[in-house]
Amino acid sequence: MADQKLIVVLGATGNQGSSLVNTFLKDAAWRVRGLTRNPFSVKAKALSARGVEVVQADMGDASSLAVAFRDANAIFVVSDFWGIYGALAQQKKDTGEKPLNLLAGETEFQQLKNAIDAASQVPGLEKFILSTLSNVTKWSREKYTHVYHFDFKARASAYIEDKHSDLWAKTSLLQAGLFLSTFLDNPSFIPRKASHLRQPSNVEKENKR
Repeated sequence: MADQKLIVVLGATGNQGSSLVNTFLKDAAWRVRGLTRNPFSVKAKALSARGVEVVQADMGDASSLAVAFRDANAIFVVSDFWGIYGALAQQKKDTGEKPLNLLAGETEFQQLKNAIDAASQVPGLEKFILSTLSNVTKWSREKYTHVYHFDFKARASAYIEDKHSDLWAKTSLLQAGLFLSTFLDNPSFIPRKASHLRQPSNVEKENKR
C-alpha cells in the first residue's frame, strides 16, 4: 500500500522488538523495518520471509542509525545492557578503575544517545518509543547507587527531555516487566531437584539435638 506508514524497530529479533514486529505485521496500515546487527541470522531471515524490511544497523554506529531511521513515522528503541556486559566481559575490558557493570552502563547510555540523536533528525517522525527503566539511585534516595542497568536507561530518558524538546513531545516511555520467556530460556530459572534444600525430617531434627 502506497500510503502505509513506516515503523522502525530496533532489536527486531529480541523479546520486545519481535513482539512489536508481530503486532504491526498484522496491521495493514503499517509496514515494518526491523533493525539488527546481523541481517543474515536465522531470526533475521525469518522476519524477512514474513515481509519485514530487515536492515543492518548498530547502536554503536550513529551513521548506520541515521540511514536506518530514514522516512520513519514511528521508531521503537530498546537497549541491551546485559548483552553489552557480556561482550565486555569476554573482551576483559575491566580496567581496574571502572567495574564492568559501570562500563556497560556507560556504553549503553552512549548507544541510546546515538539512537535518540538520530531519531531527532527524522523529518516526518510522529512517535518515538523508548524502552526504559526507573532511576534507582534517585527513587531510593541514593540508598542504591549501583543499579546501572536501570539508571543509565533512565538517564537516556532524561537526555531526551533535556536536549531534544521536539522529540520529547513525540516520546512514549515503556517500562516492561519480566518476560515469561526469561524463565523458560534462562537455565538459571529452570526448576531443579535439590535434596540439600529439603526440609529435615523429625528424626534428623532429633539427631541434631
